[in-house]
Amino acid sequence: MEEDLQQLGEDLITTAARIVRWAPTEGWAISLASARILARLSDNGPSRISDLAALEQCSQPTITNHVKRLESMGLVSRRTDPGDARAWVIELTSDGISQLTAMRNSFGTNLVPYLAALSPEEQKALRGGIEAMRRVMGQSARRPAARLPQ
Repeated sequence: MEEDLQQLGEDLITTAARIVRWAPTEGWAISLASARILARLSDNGPSRISDLAALEQCSQPTITNHVKRLESMGLVSRRTDPGDARAWVIELTSDGISQLTAMRNSFGTNLVPYLAALSPEEQKALRGGIEAMRRVMGQSARRPAARLPQ
């Protein structure tokens, strides 16, 4: 059974990654990597650059470069961390929230033809699977020891 769950997890990750690669990027001023940072800030709230780098599994200089571009576009702002004046806290601006919302809407719209090709039963099953994963993610957030990777 554990092997089946491992395969289910692998299938879930690879399928989600393929779906993300379908996302249209033309016409957007930011890359999918930058959109991930906006989404991370939306999901987790204001964050330090070191925390963003750890969560995104990339270097601090890479995140810093993304943040500088996003800040110059008015999508994020930074302020001194009240707990450590040497560090910055990055947060979404209202324009960043609007940009992320518009991108998510575009991504969802892009999937409509694929989802429409599913039968009503398949659509219902997919909705059920998404809700199940949301429950798991919500439970793991309340139990830090069992927390899923961000």
